[in-house]
Amino acid sequence: MNEKGDSTLFCVLLLLALSGLVILCSLELHKSYRLLEKRTEILLCMKETKGEFQRYFAFMGRTNWAIKNIRKAQLIAFLIPGLQAAALNADKIKKIIIHAQDLSLLAYFNKLNELKNKGCPLDPRMLLTPFELEVRGYKRDLQSAAILRNEEWTYLFLHLPYGFSLTIEASQYESLGPKIDYLFKESEVTSSFLSSFAY
Repeated sequence: MNEKGDSTLFCVLLLLALSGLVILCSLELHKSYRLLEKRTEILLCMKETKGEFQRYFAFMGRTNWAIKNIRKAQLIAFLIPGLQAAALNADKIKKIIIHAQDLSLLAYFNKLNELKNKGCPLDPRMLLTPFELEVRGYKRDLQSAAILRNEEWTYLFLHLPYGFSLTIEASQYESLGPKIDYLFKESEVTSSFLSSFAY
């Protein structure tokens, strides 16, 4: 009888230990699932942000190219008989393009706001924009093209414990077929990682 009670107690203890192990495993699986879900969310945010940057830079690159080349077209039109009237309209076209660029700045900020409202962990430096700004819009060069801050820069997407960086290289963005390169990198989030991107 005593042996039967011991074996029953042993089975109960074994059952409790196995139940505890199953509970611990399920908690660990739930934690892993939540981390995977966080990682997926941030990757989707990065993908959407990259797509918006591609559209934004393609527009800015083409319009900057047009602003810089409209003067050449205007000079050629002056030399060709019958196209002098078109040459005079080139300044109007240039002003329309500049105005369209300034409106794109508003669209850029609206898109950043949409992404932020969706919960995307955007780098605050995105509010500086890739282009130099002044009170009335983009800062412009002597040809009236918007001035790019740098040809390469990196934005961080942090959602602990994950840290992702998106490096953008835009040295060849100014053409009819803009070329922008993106480099994606996942890094462990540490204080040294964060301080390496401090201003």
